[in-house]
Amino acid sequence: MKSDVKAVRRTTDGAVFAGRTRLRGIILGAPNTTTAATVTLLNGGASGTNYFQADAPAGDVFAYNLAEDGILFEDGMNVTSLTGTVTVILDK
Repeated sequence: MKSDVKAVRRTTDGAVFAGRTRLRGIILGAPNTTTAATVTLLNGGASGTNYFQADAPAGDVFAYNLAEDGILFEDGMNVTSLTGTVTVILDK
């Protein structure tokens, strides 16, 4: 099913989207040339279930588009363990 998407940028842990949504893509950037980037996306709030993790080497970027329907986050999406900057592409 095709639908509109939106991009949400985060530099700190916290909510990305409060309702049911699908992860369509992600861009994760390292904060500098000496520190690696990392992010965990949870289904639900700060104590939710880990649905997706990504890492990027120091000074680099990780970018990924998920195929077809992406990953369904039934109870909202939350970012945790973020080092760097993440842009999450999701259904709105």
